[in-house]
Amino acid sequence: MKVTEKCDIYSYGVVLLELLTGKTPVQALDQGGDLVTWVRNYIQKHTLLPGLLDPRVNLEEETTVSHMISVLKIALHCTSMSPSERPTMREVVLLLLESNEREGHLNLSPTHDTN
Repeated sequence: MKVTEKCDIYSYGVVLLELLTGKTPVQALDQGGDLVTWVRNYIQKHTLLPGLLDPRVNLEEETTVSHMISVLKIALHCTSMSPSERPTMREVVLLLLESNEREGHLNLSPTHDTN
């Protein structure tokens, strides 16, 4: 298998899924065998919550959950089965920044010092 940017994007999506779910990238075979399959199966069989997101996170706060779901959608896009459907890393960064700003979190845009 040739390593490409699209492979890196897939791996980045897996890392995002690990952070969101609190699960390891390899799951028991009865759960799909890998995290991406587990997440996709979970979404097909259930709603997004409550069992999908890491229970160690305060899921009582709506903005936190909303932001996590937004990032989950980005992660699923990154782990698309077809490499051609995966975004570029530049697009991923823009999507994450947009999600962050939409949820009212810290503005991570570069600032310029006018001194």
